[in-house]
Amino acid sequence: MSPRHKKIIVLATLAIVLLLANTRTIACWIDRQGLIAWAQQIRTEYITGTAITVILAMFYLLDGKEAMRRCSDFLRRCPVCDHTMSHTGRYCAACGSRVA
Repeated sequence: MSPRHKKIIVLATLAIVLLLANTRTIACWIDRQGLIAWAQQIRTEYITGTAITVILAMFYLLDGKEAMRRCSDFLRRCPVCDHTMSHTGRYCAACGSRVA
């Protein structure tokens, strides 16, 4: 480990310790600014528990690139006849051409 990496680790640790030591001060400052009351108003007015649950379930179930790859593998189109293919075979069932 180089001295540069050691310095970064020490500075990051120091910043985390200072942040944790001043958590109450930071929370009081945020409360004085009115952000906590604003967030509570937004939560009660617009975001219900059901909406939060559904959003979290969607984030958990849809994992970006993997989900898109699965969808694109499941529903492909033949480049020759533009037939929708719902299987993962290498040949189109309608025209018999090879699909990559």
